[in-house]
Amino acid sequence: MGVATDKHRLFVWDLPTRLFHWIVVAAVIVAWATGDADDGFWFNVHLAAGYTLLAALIFRLIWGFAGSRHALFGDFLRSWPAVRDYARRLLGLRPPHSTGHNPLGGWMVILLLLVLAAVVATGLFGGESDEAAAGPLVHLIAPALAEELVDVHEVLFNVLLVLVGIHIAGVITDIALTGDNLVAAMITGYKRVPANRADAGAGSVSYFRAAVALAIGVAVTVYLVSL
Repeated sequence: MGVATDKHRLFVWDLPTRLFHWIVVAAVIVAWATGDADDGFWFNVHLAAGYTLLAALIFRLIWGFAGSRHALFGDFLRSWPAVRDYARRLLGLRPPHSTGHNPLGGWMVILLLLVLAAVVATGLFGGESDEAAAGPLVHLIAPALAEELVDVHEVLFNVLLVLVGIHIAGVITDIALTGDNLVAAMITGYKRVPANRADAGAGSVSYFRAAVALAIGVAVTVYLVSL
């Protein structure tokens, strides 16, 4: 297999990226658990999970350009030849080590973010304006379209769950074939990389930029839900 025995620890995932990851995980679980709520307390919890996801997505969009090395979109969005070559080696059960996201994993991250954004958007606009269980922006679009978006919201959330399952399977496969404990890395920020490789770590992290990105995410979310 592709498991290397001589490795050293390297700081890869900055704290803002790790917090984003686990906040999204928690919010998606809460949204799934409260998805059938029609009104009252649990529907408000469902809405809160959606608002959290919206703010987190805006933060991640900004952080994809302002974060540390391996949080940047430009670092993990690889060209088709790189993705193809990685897939071939993966099918041969010999995937190469990747310091940040591997070429397939990087595009899976983008797909997850896009579908999650679509889930949040349809939730904001979906529902019937005369019912309690409706998105905060339902009054901004035609009633017929708002009602259709309820079904679209449910379908997209199921698609998201499928993608999450594929993502988890990919993490398990990476652990098995490369020895990289990606779950631990997303908790501690450190990965074990081959000692003979001069990989670059995350580098310096600007917590001021992270705070600004978060503030923008929260501000935009508050503005949108108050329209």
